[in-house]
Amino acid sequence: MMRAIDQPSAWQAFIEGLVEKMLQIDNENNYLLMYKTDKWYGRFRSYKNAKEVLITAPNKFFWDQVSVPLEARKEKIDVIWNPKFSVPLISHCPVAMGLAEMGWRIWPEYYEKLDVLYQKLIFRIYCRKSRHFFPWSQFQRDEIGRYLGKTLDNATVTPPAVKEIFRPIDDRSVLETFRETKKLPRNFILGVTRVDHPGVEGSTSFFPGKNVDTTVKAFIQCRDRIPHGLVIAGRRVKEYLLYRGFSESDFKGVHFLGFVPHDELPKLFNLAQLFVMPSFFEGFGLTLLEAMACGCPAVVSETGACSEVGGDAALTADPNDPADFAEKIISVLGDEAKLQDLRQKSLDRAAFFNWERSARLTIEGLKKATGKR
Repeated sequence: MMRAIDQPSAWQAFIEGLVEKMLQIDNENNYLLMYKTDKWYGRFRSYKNAKEVLITAPNKFFWDQVSVPLEARKEKIDVIWNPKFSVPLISHCPVAMGLAEMGWRIWPEYYEKLDVLYQKLIFRIYCRKSRHFFPWSQFQRDEIGRYLGKTLDNATVTPPAVKEIFRPIDDRSVLETFRETKKLPRNFILGVTRVDHPGVEGSTSFFPGKNVDTTVKAFIQCRDRIPHGLVIAGRRVKEYLLYRGFSESDFKGVHFLGFVPHDELPKLFNLAQLFVMPSFFEGFGLTLLEAMACGCPAVVSETGACSEVGGDAALTADPNDPADFAEKIISVLGDEAKLQDLRQKSLDRAAFFNWERSARLTIEGLKKATGKR
């Protein structure tokens, strides 16, 4: 079920990267790729073990529950897999699904009330129907297991990897041109955040989950002790911080970049001396992985999946305690040997997350899903 590839987000990158690697390495199985729109239709036409079909439907619920199972029956499919949340509730064959971060449960006040109610009602039903689950992290697997009140034994953790553009950049002229264009300081700490409301279409209200508040408060506490500025990438961040009670004087040494296109982020990570990510809750932490793949050391939240993704390559701190983050920031930036050690560890840790590993895990999980009920 390729519907989620239409979303310009981490899901699009995840589905494209994972499916392509599965098609490259799997010489045993054939794949039917079902699209809801023609945006990505034809993307995998060169693979002999893939057949692409475009299935129209009046809405995504009808597409999931009627169009997909009918097409699957016609094609005599052995298992239906949706990389993102939701599965057909009536099907001739087993179904499997990815497990997405349950933002509607963690932050219900930031989602439409009817959407929250719908998710509460339907999520358990989808889980009862699914033969196998594919969470992005062990944390996510455990978190959803606690919510369901049982251990998810029929689950395979399949983390995403990063695009090839996220790597160390050796050409200093490229980086310096980018620095001059963006008017970036010579030395800086980097925060990449989202303050846009995630669950209400067209809303202009804010979402605090990425916790850029702690990033700024920590910088305020340590900026007189380090020769670094703070660069923050993301839409409407300054507006959000003023709304949260910060003043213009708090922004001394802070550079607000605004939105940065995804393909320009590698330059930003390569220029930064340190990446800071104090999210309250992360089901995985793809931005952290992108930073590490560029060799950028990180101080991240001790909650959620950040410590799982970062391993020994990232320092962790309490997202509710700016002083803890400030202390960790100083400890890294004030020790060149530690900084270099974390750079190498970041590259090594990022290499652990690769599409081939996740593709093989996914294939094995789908084989399990086709087994005896």
